[in-house]
Amino acid sequence: MKRVMVVALVAALVGCSTTTSGLVVHSSSAEDVQINNGALGRDLSLVSVNKGRLNGRLQGRVNLESNSSSDLYLQYRFSFFDGEGVLQESAHDGWHSLNLAGGERRQVSSLSLNSKAEDFRFEIRRIISD
Repeated sequence: MKRVMVVALVAALVGCSTTTSGLVVHSSSAEDVQINNGALGRDLSLVSVNKGRLNGRLQGRVNLESNSSSDLYLQYRFSFFDGEGVLQESAHDGWHSLNLAGGERRQVSSLSLNSKAEDFRFEIRRIISD
């Protein structure tokens, strides 16, 4: 019950935020998910957030699970940072589309372009159709 109240409070406090991301998480504090869209926070779970090295470069991996019974149409992006917090280039800059069927689990990943990256931020949002 306490966790539900905390999530509801966080959702209410960031409801007026100017960010376009529904959920945001940093690899350095993976247990702290910033919820900017309460509905998306209920429909989507970030099951795990992991980082590792591949050929000397940082790789970010996020496991997602749809809690919805219908399809979710989403966009996500990874941003990589060096030890001083300076934004680094990634192999997949910008927003990428992702469709999750109801109840589906999927892993998404990205790779930094250089070996300086030590941390990453993962953002995911709903695609809003006109």
